Amino acid sequence: MDTGIITRILMAFLATGGFSFLFKTPKRLLPIASLTGGLGWAAYEVIKLFYGFESAIILSSAVVGFLSHIFAKVFKTNVHPFITAGIVPLVPGASAFFAVKSFIDKNQSQASNFAYETFVSAFGIVIGIAISSYVSKILNKKDIDTEKTI
Repeated sequence: MDTGIITRILMAFLATGGFSFLFKTPKRLLPIASLTGGLGWAAYEVIKLFYGFESAIILSSAVVGFLSHIFAKVFKTNVHPFITAGIVPLVPGASAFFAVKSFIDKNQSQASNFAYETFVSAFGIVIGIAISSYVSKILNKKDIDTEKTI
């Protein structure tokens, strides 16, 4: 694997941990919240290699969502510390900045490209999280239904 990819995954892990710390995630959950962001970014990097940017953002957001639901169940807490921190590396802050900068510089072609990337990322995150939440709800309902029949 490319050392650049490994470095970006490690930075995503650390950035997620920093974000989690700043937003007062309970100390016992900090490593898991960081892991969620790191694994989400790892999924993004791998999926992007094979399927492109658009698929990568949706599927990696879904990975973050599924991991968040799993970790919430394992650690008997709510999903928010994991899902909020986990999407941080996927948020399109740089592309939004460069889109605005390009509009100001009157470089419409470049601005359009950055704006496209920003909107696809934002909507991809929403779609991925929605899919994972919906599937997790269905799976949890099946768990509850199975417990009732036992």
